[in-house]
Amino acid sequence: MGGLSKLAVQRPITFLMTSLILIGFGIFGVLQLRLNLYPDVSFPTITIFTGYEGVAPEDIEALVTRPIEEQVGSISGIRRVRSLSSQGASVVKLNFNWGTDLYEAENDVRKQLGFVERSIPRDAETPLVFSYDPNQEPIVVLAVTSDVRSSRDLRTYATQVLEQRIERINGIASAETSGGLERQINVVINNEKMRLYNITISEISNRLNAENIQVPAGQLTEGNTVYSLRTMGELKSVEQIQNTVIAVRDGRSLYLKDVADVQDGIAQPIGNVQVNGEDGIIINIYRQSDANVVVAADEVISSLDDIKESLPIDVEVDVLTNKAEFIKLSIQNLLLTGLQAIFLVVLILLAFLRSGRSALIIAISIPVSIVTTFAVMNFADLSLNIISLSGLTLAVGLVVDDAVVVLENIFRFREEGKSGKDAAVFGAKEVAVPVVISTLTTLVVFLPILFVPGIAGFLFRDLALTISFSLSVSSLVALTLIPMMTSQFFKEKEASFQANNKLANYFGNLLDQLESRYARQLDSALKRSGLIVLISVVFFGATLPIFYQLGGEFFPRVDESAFTLEVSREAGVSLLELERSFKQVESVIRQEVPEARMVVSDYGDKEGIEGADNPGGFTGSVRVELVPLNERNRSQFEIVSDLLNELTIVPGIDVQEIIQDPLSPDGENGLIVQIFGYEADVKKELSDGVKERITQIDGVVSAYSTADQGRPELRLIMDRERISLVGMTTNQVASTVSDAIQGSVATSFVDQGVEFEVKVELDPTQKAASTDLENIQIQTPGGQWMPLSNLARIERYTGPSNVTRIDQERVIEIFTELDGVDLKSASVQARALLDEVEWPDGYRYALAGSAEEQAESFNFLLIAFAIAGILTYMVMASQFESLVEPFIIIFTIPLALSGVLIMLGITATPISVTSMVGLILLSGIVVNNGIVMIDYIKILQARGLNRHEAIVQGATRRLRPILMTALTTILSMVPLALELGSGSETWSPMARTVIGGLTMSTILMLFVVPSIYKLVNEGVAKLGFDDIHKLDPLEEEQQEVLA
Repeated sequence: MGGLSKLAVQRPITFLMTSLILIGFGIFGVLQLRLNLYPDVSFPTITIFTGYEGVAPEDIEALVTRPIEEQVGSISGIRRVRSLSSQGASVVKLNFNWGTDLYEAENDVRKQLGFVERSIPRDAETPLVFSYDPNQEPIVVLAVTSDVRSSRDLRTYATQVLEQRIERINGIASAETSGGLERQINVVINNEKMRLYNITISEISNRLNAENIQVPAGQLTEGNTVYSLRTMGELKSVEQIQNTVIAVRDGRSLYLKDVADVQDGIAQPIGNVQVNGEDGIIINIYRQSDANVVVAADEVISSLDDIKESLPIDVEVDVLTNKAEFIKLSIQNLLLTGLQAIFLVVLILLAFLRSGRSALIIAISIPVSIVTTFAVMNFADLSLNIISLSGLTLAVGLVVDDAVVVLENIFRFREEGKSGKDAAVFGAKEVAVPVVISTLTTLVVFLPILFVPGIAGFLFRDLALTISFSLSVSSLVALTLIPMMTSQFFKEKEASFQANNKLANYFGNLLDQLESRYARQLDSALKRSGLIVLISVVFFGATLPIFYQLGGEFFPRVDESAFTLEVSREAGVSLLELERSFKQVESVIRQEVPEARMVVSDYGDKEGIEGADNPGGFTGSVRVELVPLNERNRSQFEIVSDLLNELTIVPGIDVQEIIQDPLSPDGENGLIVQIFGYEADVKKELSDGVKERITQIDGVVSAYSTADQGRPELRLIMDRERISLVGMTTNQVASTVSDAIQGSVATSFVDQGVEFEVKVELDPTQKAASTDLENIQIQTPGGQWMPLSNLARIERYTGPSNVTRIDQERVIEIFTELDGVDLKSASVQARALLDEVEWPDGYRYALAGSAEEQAESFNFLLIAFAIAGILTYMVMASQFESLVEPFIIIFTIPLALSGVLIMLGITATPISVTSMVGLILLSGIVVNNGIVMIDYIKILQARGLNRHEAIVQGATRRLRPILMTALTTILSMVPLALELGSGSETWSPMARTVIGGLTMSTILMLFVVPSIYKLVNEGVAKLGFDDIHKLDPLEEEQQEVLA
């Protein structure tokens, strides 16, 4: 390292060019880095979706979910199997151990599904397999509305124009339309005519399907020409459908129009979307997995103007959600925060160094270190996100420490009379090893984070790496650029930091007075060193109760200027009645939330995977987009809290905020209680008791159970003996009933290249109501008609709206809504209350959701904190060649912990994984001040000063560098801690942790560390040793350089 410093001084142009090259690589790297909100986290989760239209949840569980669970459950590496069986859909989620090769696991899943397809019903859809990716939320959501167009026309424009044009944009994977009315050819059967001509819905459907064909019929050779033969039997118009022959009766053709009315209409709506109170369309746009969020979203937005030209002028397309905007705003705020941190650091340098050029030299090291880090980040394939950028901002106050040490030592040699170049070379050479070791003590604390399993480890890997990269680069800069610039910028006559500036001299005089006062107070304190240590221990113990008063959360919530409410009615409510409730909710929102710029309601049943997590057609969501944070006086959280109180006036609804956690494999946030056991009735009784207890917790606004909302059912109990006597099967009777109630999709109809369904169903006015369901007419194989009551009886039943299973065991889940209480406090109180319950044998509870992730992450991070402390001790022990002295310095960590607790308590900041990472970072920073002080005290003792004088003089002489390095770090984090912009909630707990801990440890260590050092020295002397570790001449020189 010393040779590198000498080379830098001798060849300044070479190192200047090298620095410019590195900066160039850094600028190139930052332009190549992907922009994301969070780091690229690949959750080890695979989801299997199987659709089975019209089938009840319990039947889905028995026929689809269980066979799939049993088949895939044996795949190695699975940590948990979670399934949800709802109306017409089965979702099985496989959570694998972290580190699992998902590509191989997905192949194993597909292989196992190949065996299970024989076990599930033939008319169920083929299972779909896909991996979960938290970044695969819609990057852009568009709202399509019109004052004059029908919902059917709007959906047609959305699917045939917008979807197709958007999906051609580079980086876009798909665009999915929700809402509106779908075009459908409806074949409405007259029940009386159907019986008159002795034909069934099934026969009509089969005939339509058979008549609507277009298939190749081979080839025909004629001479030298080969003709392709095609059978052209495709139905191309409503008229052709009407004139389709469906049977022959009494020697003449029976046309479809003889028994049915064929309408070019719409599918029966099962749900609806409203945009600002009017019917509308939502288009969710998803990016490709390897596409940059910001670039892809910007491409979509920039293409909208061209796409709109293909639409009628009265069709409006508005951007409802743009993920890129929030990402860019968060990163811009973080960059601004970084610049503010640099400005504050430079001010501290100017105040302490009292020389503009000295401060400039060190200030230059900041952008060089940070910009070069971008090149390393690009090489390491990291993304530019709020975690990695917050790491760089935190590093701003740390990267100057090495530069200050080198610069101070260079000027010490200048004061001894050496030339500028010689002082630069010798000054840098002598501190090379201590600088590297000092950096190492900070870097080692990040090693445990890199090996923390689970989401916390993956999430903060970027932060650990970016800080490590920047500190490593800063050490290299300190040992090369600092001596090079010092030798070039300062004239021979300039031998110190002294300046003629009045303000600088005034501040310098204040520091001189502070040193004198500190020396007197320390001299007095050392006479009562035992009492000082005792007071510090008592102080530490007195602050510990603050920990139990602090709240806790898994990850800080961010004000994204948008929120979503889930609104529920009683099970079985009609779509019309549900719409009335949502209109009332929207009306309250418009009155109580003037900050809302757009309100979108999406309610009712959903088809396919969209409706997999929907418990039924009695729920929906309201998405509220707010104006930006700087344009409103209330936070998103205050608005939601006030709004929930106002919505209590709407009758018959349950409302709660949907808090999706993008950093959770299941996306669940909040406190969830799971109840396991065999008997459904027992679990229901237990869940009722648990709900009652949970709602006793202050701050738990409401609790609802998955067992609360049942789905009303009418069950057909088949009389198998009677059915067999008339020559039928149970399946035939069930199919006939299904055709009569919900109809049958017979075939498809293509118009201008677009395919629509052709559905055969009874005239809605002739469909059986629940009161006369038994009168549905069933045709026997002999052509006779008989009522359903001859073959089955009807029973009313309330079935579950969905069935949740975990590890192939049914579970009831209780979800809570928290307001005014944090997750940690709610979890502790809930566990205490639930432990009081007398659980029957075979029944148990578990806390899930973010509470589960929080507990697991906190445990791993506490272990990482302990390991970081051990590694720090090992580095210091190696540095001092002593097993005792590192304990003196490590005592600063409990002092820092007291400061952390006080800071978090004053600012009402809950403990989270970000504050835990701040604590780990803190453990590598606070020891550096202790190292500086103890080293110089040892040097003075080696020079012959007695213990008391060495401690007072050594601590006093090190006061300025201790304050300077501490203040640069603290002030660089102040902008982070103040939450000045969007997204700042993420990193503020980390910054507050470091500020509180470093401030308290710096203040207290000025008295506590010298006192402990004195007591330990005296104790060792009484044992017959001269000192803890006697310095030989070589070590004395090295330790003096470090000091």
